[in-house]
Amino acid sequence: MKYRYQIMICLLCVFLSRPAQAGQMTLDLAFEKARADNPSVKAMVQRINQASKRITRARADYYPFLSLGASMSRKQLSDNEIASGPATNSSQEYYDGSMTAKWVLFSGFSTKYAVQAAELEQNLAEADKIDVVRKLLASVAASFHTGQLALANRAIAESDEIFYAKQLADARIKKKAGKGSVSDVLNLNTRMNQARIEMEKFTSQFDVARAALAALLGEDAAGEALPEPVFPTVETKGEMEPPQVKPMVTYALDNRPDLHKLKLASRIALANIETAKAKFFPEISLNGSVGADRIGSGRFEGDDIENSLGLFLSYPLFRGGGDRAAVQESRYADAQAQMDIKNLENTVTSEIRQDCFTVAGAQKQLRLYRENGRLVKENRDLVEIEYKYGKTSLVTLNEAQNNLTQTQQKTALSLISLRQAWYELKASSGAIYEPVNDGIAHFDPVHNEIRE
Repeated sequence: MKYRYQIMICLLCVFLSRPAQAGQMTLDLAFEKARADNPSVKAMVQRINQASKRITRARADYYPFLSLGASMSRKQLSDNEIASGPATNSSQEYYDGSMTAKWVLFSGFSTKYAVQAAELEQNLAEADKIDVVRKLLASVAASFHTGQLALANRAIAESDEIFYAKQLADARIKKKAGKGSVSDVLNLNTRMNQARIEMEKFTSQFDVARAALAALLGEDAAGEALPEPVFPTVETKGEMEPPQVKPMVTYALDNRPDLHKLKLASRIALANIETAKAKFFPEISLNGSVGADRIGSGRFEGDDIENSLGLFLSYPLFRGGGDRAAVQESRYADAQAQMDIKNLENTVTSEIRQDCFTVAGAQKQLRLYRENGRLVKENRDLVEIEYKYGKTSLVTLNEAQNNLTQTQQKTALSLISLRQAWYELKASSGAIYEPVNDGIAHFDPVHNEIRE
């Protein structure tokens, strides 16, 4: 019991690294699973596929349009037509077949800009997917860290339970020897039970976080095999380095996917302006047809075949102001996108500065709690020895143990808060989502360096 107690206290004081056991999940693995299995990410993939087909549709206008048609009709002649005409039958059958082709040679470059807009729409869908992943990973990190905090608090409660179980065992021995009181036994038993209640509470919080994490990972939240975050490790040197505001702001303005989406929206509006302007130009097309018609029989012969070829020009003179309104509408869309870009740039800069302040504050708090934890631990150990030899009261021991437990819980909260603050900063800068093997240098705000 004594050995187990010492190991637990050592673990809680410094949060030593624990190797991931079977079934446990690291945050990197959680990110990987979320990107692969979350339904919202898969839905965005289908949206990108839709956008690629819109490009094909837009490019189709570069090619000729071919159509094949046929008809058969029967006409019942009137008595006057029979009497005055050469027809000998009271009805006539008409057969017709044709193949027509139309090739638009010029339409004010409308097809060019339609294809350009479709390609930009695909880029927009891809940027939207990145933004969805960015927000998803931020949520995954929050749920993961919530689970880790519950794990740490449960371990602290377990340490508290072990401490009071040891004290209770000693108190019972003293009572049996006639040197202890019943009140001490009852008090210590109550404290031990309260620690067990805390363990159950944090176990429940851990399970809630696991269920939330399962949904984000695209797993069955109703299943029994829920993801299990690993125990939090000690903070790294990089996490305790001050965040670099300027390089992160620069990186965010260049890489935030929602900013990229607004810039693409502006380019799409410009393409739509040119598409709308194309309506003011004439359309030149080459039309041709080959066909045959025959009365009374559908068996066409060489004498029944006819063909035509023509160059046509169509110039719209008036559409009720619709074309001009379409141009103005696209210009307003571009102006809106420009204003939205400026607004979002200010918002992104503010978010990063706020997150940097949060990280710096969490670093200071963690340093202070680490130092305070050592002092409180040393004080509790001294009070424990004094109580053992009857030099202090149980009230003082309980107070010292409560101070240690509360300090350990605050230390755990500071550690998890610092880690979550870094990931919120990564989400704000756009560095939380980094495509693999794309040949692009990415800024890693956790380590304050550019990574290839």
